[in-house]
Amino acid sequence: MTSWIICILLGALIFTSGASGKKNVLFFAVDDLRPQLNAYGVDFIKSPNIDALASKSMLFERAYCQIAVCSPSRASLLTGRRPDTNHVWQIAADEYWRTVPDATNATTIPQYFKENGYLSIGMGKIFHPGPPSGYDDYKYSWSPEGLPYFHGKEDSSIAKHAAWYSFDEPDNKRVDGQIADNAVNVLQQIKKNRTEGDDRPFFVAVGFHKPHLPFYCSSKYYDLYPSIEDTKLPENPDVPKGMPDVAFTIWKELKDYSDIKAIINETLCDTDAEASIYGKECHVPDNKMKELRRAYYSCVSFTDAQIGRVIKELDAQGFADDTIIVLWGDHGWQLGEHNQWGKCTNFEDATHVPFLLHVPGVTDNGMTTKALVELIDIFPSLTELAGLEVPPMCTKNSPTSIACVEGSSVVPLLSNPNAQWKKGSFSQYPRPSTQGLPEIPGKPPFDPSEKLESVMGYTVRTDKYRFTEWYKFNRNTSTPNFNDIWGTELYDHSSPTVFFNDENVNLATESEMKQVVDELRQMLQAGWREALPPTN
Repeated sequence: MTSWIICILLGALIFTSGASGKKNVLFFAVDDLRPQLNAYGVDFIKSPNIDALASKSMLFERAYCQIAVCSPSRASLLTGRRPDTNHVWQIAADEYWRTVPDATNATTIPQYFKENGYLSIGMGKIFHPGPPSGYDDYKYSWSPEGLPYFHGKEDSSIAKHAAWYSFDEPDNKRVDGQIADNAVNVLQQIKKNRTEGDDRPFFVAVGFHKPHLPFYCSSKYYDLYPSIEDTKLPENPDVPKGMPDVAFTIWKELKDYSDIKAIINETLCDTDAEASIYGKECHVPDNKMKELRRAYYSCVSFTDAQIGRVIKELDAQGFADDTIIVLWGDHGWQLGEHNQWGKCTNFEDATHVPFLLHVPGVTDNGMTTKALVELIDIFPSLTELAGLEVPPMCTKNSPTSIACVEGSSVVPLLSNPNAQWKKGSFSQYPRPSTQGLPEIPGKPPFDPSEKLESVMGYTVRTDKYRFTEWYKFNRNTSTPNFNDIWGTELYDHSSPTVFFNDENVNLATESEMKQVVDELRQMLQAGWREALPPTN
């Protein structure tokens, strides 16, 4: 389909949406999902439903989260504001963006749709549950008709808190199966309400937990994959050559599981920096690594099946032609690459995410773009596609309690996927956090009063490189000290990225790369505002 035809269709879509026939939105969030999917070219992953959605969507090949851990990533995406604006950098009860010191009280995506006449209903993991989100931001984001907010509940005691387990039970014995059931029921109820006169468009957000740890799902999904013995190990199991110590994560999340505790000398890994990075004692043994990788893939297929059920019901209720569908992962996940497990870093494997956008009548034949985009772009994109007023770009000192965004609508890419776009995608991560080394050799001890946010690593992904620099950070003012550098990284992406087998050599200290380092440092410190698309 030529770009001028798509422009006409987009114009028609937005025009109709602005009248009585506003488009619905089905909003899928998937926890810890890295873009290791068939639709992204990884053919051994069994993800037929996500692949089917991708075949009629814009697939963003290079989408990045703003911070690679659940709560702050979701807070950033859902408010359209970056972690330093929200003052949310980790999962913490005192880091709810509405109540932190100097809080912006930022409007969220579901809140904005609700305030513009939509029925807003959420379920599962959309915000990080509990105090970090004010308990799903229930006072602001959701329509009263959608309450109580649905989470589901499961009994996994038989797994004895192991990192993975294969159940011989129906899908709805697991929380994500229950969330899919609830989504089906909600769509049926909306259809019933429409026959009774409630013709409001809907914004339905469905958040799935898997493939987040623990890797628990039905055995039928494990059966989709080769045996443990035949599961492949990562091709780059060692840390990047020349990596600064501050960049490493001690993967504490994984170590909390019973089967991992049994094989890892936790004391050594947590207290000895050198051993944490280089010591064989802190590698997951090959067989256990294969178990974990196979279990992760199985949980991807489990969640894929739940997504398929919801999309099937959307079609069954006659909503498909009038519903925008977006699917995103809140961050990537490291499956033993670089001897790291989980998220909580600034590496490609932790920040690179799947992002699909289906717009009926526009993306039906499938589209792809290599443009650098960010999860923070979702807020302005959905509002534009729905025909709502797009919140303005936040100024550097935007007033509190207003809707503004720090991302760019991707709608122009739907008519021209090759358009000149952002110069870079920006992410960040604090140290020591709960996942970093407790001390950095050659650097002063971390100050406990700084609440695990003493140092901030900022990273920018450009067409050719990833550049990361770690600075002393003032959490009270949300500002880095560019003169106090704790580590510098430069990774070459000038060749086509090989998913999950790149960033293996830090080039930052190579003399021939000095000009590149200087240029990218200037870009990183100038920040995201200087890297926006030409249209912004």
